Amino acid sequence: MNAARDGKRETDLREWRTGEGKVLGAKIPPPRGGHLSAAIPPGLESDDPARGPEISDRFWTLPNTISLGRIALIPVLVATILGWKDPTLALWLLGVLVVSDWLDGKIARLWNMRSTWGERLDPIADRILVAVVPVTFAIAGYIPLWVVVVLLARDALLVATLPVYRRRGLEPEVTYLGKAATFALFWSLPLLLAGHAGVAGAEALKVVGEACLYWGMGLYAWSGSIYLWQARRIAVAIRPHRVGSADGTRPHSV
Repeated sequence: MNAARDGKRETDLREWRTGEGKVLGAKIPPPRGGHLSAAIPPGLESDDPARGPEISDRFWTLPNTISLGRIALIPVLVATILGWKDPTLALWLLGVLVVSDWLDGKIARLWNMRSTWGERLDPIADRILVAVVPVTFAIAGYIPLWVVVVLLARDALLVATLPVYRRRGLEPEVTYLGKAATFALFWSLPLLLAGHAGVAGAEALKVVGEACLYWGMGLYAWSGSIYLWQARRIAVAIRPHRVGSADGTRPHSV
């Protein structure tokens, strides 16, 4: 029985170190640099020495450089669509953006280049892309304006829930439904752009792009409601951390 309990504790501790531990569906973030500290969740303490860091604090890594390049390329895409009015070039640029979004995460996992900066930069780049590109498409007349309103409203609601997690030492967990919604929306944009670029089969691509767009919108709204429900559960079930304890030290994370 002791062996089983120790094995369970080691599994929980490993999940916490790698950011895979969860409380009510929210992630328990590992400490910066992957080192064990006083922030170990209660009950997960172990006599074993800490393993090597799995998530570094390095900023200049190849995945982070790709994420920064993706952010820098977004204004160029906007200028290509609205200023130069060249949907063909915009299609190529958008393709680079979509591929880079997949590439940085793949490199980080395969080459063990995960970093705390990367975990911030990648979603920031995604959020900018998801916010700016639909607005640009709406201005250009590629998609209806209401799509942009729904997208921005959903993201604004999710941003409003972040303090619920942060005050409890947690991070929101991205669901597979949310990933599916983002995937559908990401693919709808190049398909719609290809339809307006006049490539072979443009009309068919436009129809498929619109289908992906509306399917992604439905999933996006659905996943947003799940995130809100999860934030409410956490707000009710877990009390926020105090800024500090009586002796001036920081309290344990959940």
